[in-house]
Amino acid sequence: HVTVISSSNKKREEALQDLGADDYVIGSDQIKMSELADSLDYIIDTVPVHHALEPYLSLLKLDGKLILMGVINQPLQFLTPLLMLGEKVITGSFIGSM
Repeated sequence: HVTVISSSNKKREEALQDLGADDYVIGSDQIKMSELADSLDYIIDTVPVHHALEPYLSLLKLDGKLILMGVINQPLQFLTPLLMLGEKVITGSFIGSM
């Protein structure tokens, strides 16, 4: 199951029809995001600007992995209990390897 999370509906058709995603969610839609809580194994985060990680960490299942692909030139901050209690991992890659 592949879910695309985006900031707008601009890429909805491409994600669902061309790329074969199963679901498309706007990240600012708190209801849809809360419905996704603890449901994803992996998140590939391509956002190249500083942004909160907590909304995405809460979507990961136990042992889930947040893979950062967007280059951010600022220190990242997040609440460590979200990682520790869910045994989650934050990693990154320039080439797409998990």
